[in-house]
Amino acid sequence: MMILGSMCITMALSKGVEFLLKPASFFFILAGVLVLISLEVFRQSVYALLSSDHTVPLHHEFSWSVACAGAAGAVLIFGGVCFIILSLPTSPWEKCLHKDGPES
Repeated sequence: MMILGSMCITMALSKGVEFLLKPASFFFILAGVLVLISLEVFRQSVYALLSSDHTVPLHHEFSWSVACAGAAGAVLIFGGVCFIILSLPTSPWEKCLHKDGPES
């Protein structure tokens, strides 16, 4: 998903094809969601392994790499949302900061 999103961004920036920003944002958001889902499946499988009768009771803590993977998923989702905002037909900043011409 990240490779497809990167290819869409590369084409949008190099060739000036603006309509590829929406698929790129979709791919980045989907990749982030899949990373977060896989982390949750990993966490639940560790809990299930530790609670089973076939293991020695252990005290466990998740590694810092799990937190890094969670942060990577959040960054992917944030990047996808930013690309959606960039692909809007009009700039949201123009609507928020309405510029009035000089009144005579």
